[in-house]
Amino acid sequence: MKHFLKLTVLLLTLQANFIVAQESIKDEEVELKHYMPLYLDVPAEMNVKKGFKEANIGFGYADFEHFKGQRVLAEYDFAPIDKLGFEIELPFIFVQEKHSIATDESSESGHPGEEGGRAESGNAIRIGFHYALFSSAKAKTSIGVGYFNELEFTPFKDFGNPLFEANIYNPFIAIAKVFGERFHTMIYTGTATKQHFENNATETSIRFNTILSYRIGKGNKDSFIAIESNQNWANEQNGQMTLRPQAQIQLTEQWKIGLVAGIPIATANDLNGSGFMRLIYSPK
Repeated sequence: MKHFLKLTVLLLTLQANFIVAQESIKDEEVELKHYMPLYLDVPAEMNVKKGFKEANIGFGYADFEHFKGQRVLAEYDFAPIDKLGFEIELPFIFVQEKHSIATDESSESGHPGEEGGRAESGNAIRIGFHYALFSSAKAKTSIGVGYFNELEFTPFKDFGNPLFEANIYNPFIAIAKVFGERFHTMIYTGTATKQHFENNATETSIRFNTILSYRIGKGNKDSFIAIESNQNWANEQNGQMTLRPQAQIQLTEQWKIGLVAGIPIATANDLNGSGFMRLIYSPK
C-alpha cells in the first residue's frame, strides 16, 4: 500500500509537470507573433490559429506625373486550421488623367502596383493562402510558403469588354524573425507571372518585399511603427522600388487602423507619392 501511494503521487506529479510544460509551449507559440506589412501583406498571419478571422477595408491615393488614382479594397482573412490562412481581396483603382497623353503599350509593365505598370491593372479578384512550414519560439523565427491568384478585370473605361483581361500567378515565400522583444522583421518574396487572355502572352516579374517593425506600447497591444520596402524587376526594365513608412495603432481589442505613406525611389510610371489607410476588424 505504501509503494502504491508513492507511485500514485509520482504519476500525479509527472502529469502535473506535463500539463505545465504543454501550457508553457502553447504560451510560447502564442507569443511568437510576427507583424505583417500594411501595404503588401500575406494572407492572415504567420502561425495563425484555427478560427482566426479578420476584415479589412482599405483606401488609398496615388499621384503620378500624367494621372492620379484612388484605391479601394475589401479584404477578408480566415484560418480553417492552425498555421493555414486564406485571404479573399477585391481591389479597385479609379484613375483620372491629368491631361491627354498617348498610350504606349510597349512601355507598360507586366505587373500591377505603384512601382511600375498601369494603375488600372489593380482591378481584380485576388485569392491567396499561406502556410507556416516552420516555427521556432526559441529562435523566434518562422518560415511560410503561399500563393496568390489575381484574376484581373479590364480597366473601367473598357469594363465588360471583355470582363477579364489577364491572370497573375504569384507563388511566394515569407521568412520572419523577432529580435529581442520589440523588433520584428520579414522578407516576403516571389515571382509574378501575368498571362494575357487576348494573345496568351506571358510576362514574369520578381517581387522582393521587406519590413522592419518596432512594437510600441505595453502588454499585448498590436501597435507598431515600421518601414516597408517594395521592389520588383520585370523583363528588361530597371528595378523598381518604393519605401512605405507606416504605423498600426490598436484602437480597441477588436479595431486597429493602419496608416501608410509611399515614397518612390525608382518607378517606371513617374509616381510622385502616395498614401494608404487600412481599417482592421478582428472579432473575438
